[in-house]
Amino acid sequence: MKNSTFFLIFVFALILFSCKDTGVLFSPKYKTTIFKGQQGETEVNNFNRKQAEREKSLAETLEKADEALKRLEDQKKMFYSIDSTERIKEIDVQLDNLMARTQQIINSLNEVEPYSPSGHEKSLLLAIELNDLLFHYIYPVGELILANKEIKNISADISFETGSAELTKDGRMAISTLIQTITKDIADWKLYLDQHNENVFNQDEYRTILVINGYSDLQGVGNEKARSERNQDLSEKRAAAVAAEFEKQLADLKTKLNLTYSVTFFGMGENLPPQQIDNGKLNNPSRRITTVSMVVGPKILLYVD
Repeated sequence: MKNSTFFLIFVFALILFSCKDTGVLFSPKYKTTIFKGQQGETEVNNFNRKQAEREKSLAETLEKADEALKRLEDQKKMFYSIDSTERIKEIDVQLDNLMARTQQIINSLNEVEPYSPSGHEKSLLLAIELNDLLFHYIYPVGELILANKEIKNISADISFETGSAELTKDGRMAISTLIQTITKDIADWKLYLDQHNENVFNQDEYRTILVINGYSDLQGVGNEKARSERNQDLSEKRAAAVAAEFEKQLADLKTKLNLTYSVTFFGMGENLPPQQIDNGKLNNPSRRITTVSMVVGPKILLYVD
């Protein structure tokens, strides 16, 4: 008799709490709860109102957590649509960390006993953490990805003399124009944080990360191998010159804007730059460029140990 009673209780529990996707919540019990398109059947009265409220609260938090994870997955897809040579690796690391933490929150919510006071208290704490994660990290990281997608091009024809890796006055001016956008980006971040009352960034520390890639066209004398090697060398020297000028101008902003920065550069030689079309000509201005991927944001979002 004991065994059959235990079995019936076990079956009932499975029906009530059977896991679905990520969850303890299952099929909702009360009519006030709608979870994953399903509505509970039990009427709410004075005797079960507390339990109904706890169930509804947990269901809402679980769905919000699922939406957060979906948002991160979409952000990951957007990030990987950027050419691999232009991606800011710190964003990738941040996305992985956020996805892992969001999944941990979902797992913890799934372990909550929906109807007990202690379970409800735990779900409320997890809801607060999830909300902080969304506004402190997930939404802002989306803005960083959009910034990373905007690749800036510096034309070699105005920035360097033919065959030279020394920046011209116009080249330095082009870099100054890009530097000026950093001040605006920081002002935009401060406005965002003020509007959302986000105190997690209250130290006002910002960081900018730049990835600079130099490219050449297919011009040059000698055989193909010799020409390619010279163009590779020239593209790297030009990228280095652009990086050095960025660092020089960024140093002037470091104290003024409480800004840290990281600048890396690469010579890409005769490779076709992202978003450019090969017109089949050796002399191709759209290939003689230096690309700049630049993101600016609160330091906590762009710092990787």
